[in-house]
Amino acid sequence: SSTVLAAQLARPGSAWPGNEMAAAMEVEPSPALEAQRKAHPELGEQIDQMQKYFGQKLYHQLTQALLQYLGSAPLTAPAAAGELVEFFEGFILPLEAKLDKVKWVQILAIICKPQSADKALEIIAPFEANSAKHRDSKYMWQALRGEKLIQSGQTDAAKELLDSLSKEIADAYEVDALIQSQFHKTNALLWKALGRPQDYYKSSILFLAFTPMASIPVEERPRLAFDIGVAALVAEEEFNFGELLQQELLKSLAGSPYEWVNDLLQAFGEGKFELFDAACAKHRSQIDATPELKDAESKVMRPKMCALALMELAFRKPKKQRRLTFSEIGEHCRVGPKEVEFLVMKAMCASLIRGQIDEVQQLVMLTWVKPRILDNARIDLMRERMDAWAAQTGLLLEHLEEMTPELLVS
Repeated sequence: SSTVLAAQLARPGSAWPGNEMAAAMEVEPSPALEAQRKAHPELGEQIDQMQKYFGQKLYHQLTQALLQYLGSAPLTAPAAAGELVEFFEGFILPLEAKLDKVKWVQILAIICKPQSADKALEIIAPFEANSAKHRDSKYMWQALRGEKLIQSGQTDAAKELLDSLSKEIADAYEVDALIQSQFHKTNALLWKALGRPQDYYKSSILFLAFTPMASIPVEERPRLAFDIGVAALVAEEEFNFGELLQQELLKSLAGSPYEWVNDLLQAFGEGKFELFDAACAKHRSQIDATPELKDAESKVMRPKMCALALMELAFRKPKKQRRLTFSEIGEHCRVGPKEVEFLVMKAMCASLIRGQIDEVQQLVMLTWVKPRILDNARIDLMRERMDAWAAQTGLLLEHLEEMTPELLVS
């Protein structure tokens, strides 16, 4: 009754039921969080948020707050390696069962980033079994382990792991972009370590396809763009520069020490020897200081430039005028008369062009040029050709109408 309730509340130390619940929900401040507060008072607001979500058992929100906090400047510095491990063991580790499995591996990756490769492998090893219970977390954990194996010099073990993971991901249904991004990032790291620029370039382009630009640290972008650009330049079988030149990542080269490589990429993208020669002359000291480019300039880059110049020459020719003389090809592609036929045959073998070679007449009849991503100038050229084709079609139609006798309909 109301009388009994009033009597109970009148007793010393009594409280409303709601107050009792609120008191029960109060949680002692985490010692690990308090240690972080003392170390980084400027991050106090984020620490308060984590304490709040922890106390209210809002683990989804706590996960997001943790990822944001671990990405803050003081904790991404190399000097924070030991502090991260302490914070992980003191606060994050007991939450393993409460947090999303994929996000858990993301957190592991952040904790491991500034650690030595061997230390990182030691940190992630105990979580293999739990990660394997969930498909995507298993993929993430294996990609993370592969990354650390590569960094520790165990490339054979890493390649075996990533080959197996590649098949699993290819056969799986609807693999999240985050998983794809981590896998291709690690795969690119492997090819770079093994000195295989063609595979590194392909994996890097796939990594960029699955990765929002905002998730790539700003300070890492120029170097990443440079590495991918150099790989494209020295990869013997890579001729499609349009895809790379359209990547947002390349904008990070502006104002960086690596900005000069953009001139070389533009030259290859347009297939113009004058741009290539100008870039080589302008940036000679940087090219000589880059071993990959210096070693490949005469053996790979110049022959590739010849093939790209041939493709550009064929592309700009109207279809009815794709009968190229050896002298025209030699002049445009900067090769001697005796090298023209070899250049054309090599381009045909690489499936860059199709056609026939008439050695007697010293002619090359081209029927097809490998499609490439078109820039604005090439799109304008295609538009002009479409307009010309439409005009010719209209004239042909008028001519046919004039020649056709009137049909009398009874």
